[in-house]
Amino acid sequence: GGLAVLWAEENSRDALFSAMRRREAYGTSGPRIVSRLFGGWDFEPGLCEDPQRVEQGYERGVPMGGELPAAPAAAAAAAPVFLVAASQDPGTGDNPGTPLQRIQIVKGWIDEQGESRERVVDVVGDAGNGASVDISSCRTSGDGFAELCSVWRDDQFDPAQRAWYYSRVVENPTCRWSQRMCVAAKVDCARPETIGEGFEGCCAAEHRPVVQERAWSSPIWYSPAG
Repeated sequence: GGLAVLWAEENSRDALFSAMRRREAYGTSGPRIVSRLFGGWDFEPGLCEDPQRVEQGYERGVPMGGELPAAPAAAAAAAPVFLVAASQDPGTGDNPGTPLQRIQIVKGWIDEQGESRERVVDVVGDAGNGASVDISSCRTSGDGFAELCSVWRDDQFDPAQRAWYYSRVVENPTCRWSQRMCVAAKVDCARPETIGEGFEGCCAAEHRPVVQERAWSSPIWYSPAG
């Protein structure tokens, strides 16, 4: 099942409740991915290389779940800039975690006609890294990333338009849990005699054997001044 994660100062009831109230939270589809998102107006392009990047994120911006403050007067024509970072689920010695493929930022807004719009940007990683999974054995192959980080500026920012931004961390492909069950039961769809009772869905047209697990952050919100 999925996981809900809070960024809190400590594992106490008060700290966790405070994290929920400020919406500094993210969810995953199951893996223990670590995900960070900060938004501000003046993050440096090289912030990912700064060992104090998280501290800088809090000091010079807002974390996931926060609301962007008004742009500084000296940066009236600026666009918001975001620090995104993630680490893969480390797994265990017997079952290592899956490498990350990419991080996306998803921007949402309401257009002049009142329609909800969305823009998805791959900000770091490689969607074409060639990673794959053999659905007959669930063995994975291909390169990926243990950690990813990027500083991204919205080059289509409209200061008069409300918007929200969240990060989406995507793993390399793996077998869906249902496909793992099919493999364990030695189902071969080319051989009907191997399809035991209760495993008919393994060979159904709507069955999707491959999944890319992921993590989604709470949004960071922007509202025009006034």
